[in-house]
Amino acid sequence: MSARKLVNVSLTLAVLVAIVGLYRLTPTQKDIQEPVAVNGVVGRAVKTPRFDLTIEGVRIGRKLRIPGSSTARDTLSNFVVVDAVVTATREPIHLASVRIKAADGVIYLGANRSGLDRVDLTGFEFAPDIPVRGSFVVELPASQLPGATLQVMEKAIFSDLEPQATIPLGVDSAPTVEDVVSLTRASES
Repeated sequence: MSARKLVNVSLTLAVLVAIVGLYRLTPTQKDIQEPVAVNGVVGRAVKTPRFDLTIEGVRIGRKLRIPGSSTARDTLSNFVVVDAVVTATREPIHLASVRIKAADGVIYLGANRSGLDRVDLTGFEFAPDIPVRGSFVVELPASQLPGATLQVMEKAIFSDLEPQATIPLGVDSAPTVEDVVSLTRASES
């Protein structure tokens, strides 16, 4: 092989490697449209531009007792109750997107049971600078909790590049499941 052919082959390979490298570094449509994770830990405030969120604890139960209801709600899996404090930072907001992402990538949305919207944090309008103590409720099997992460965002749709509080729940082994977990009405602290 002549020196000229060797140079041409080398340049061609270098260009191909550069193209592959650039392709891998270029953001995908998913990267561009995903919310921006604001990472935190249980027990410390996660500060997003629109709200602060502190997880105080996680409770798991087979049944859920809602204030004002005479019977406990049943589920085919488990109720995961995440006790938290939320403070709006700029203007009044609602938290419309609450979900738990399991370690295997499966996403479980906030529970949509009748009566929950009047007592949990997803039904509350947060006024600026006033902390509100309450709970988020998600239905999922307790076996999915080890390694799971809570994801909370203000918007449920059109969430391109919106801040999303992302907090690992800190459950590392099989959690203790209570028979009944009780909610208290979300209230200003």
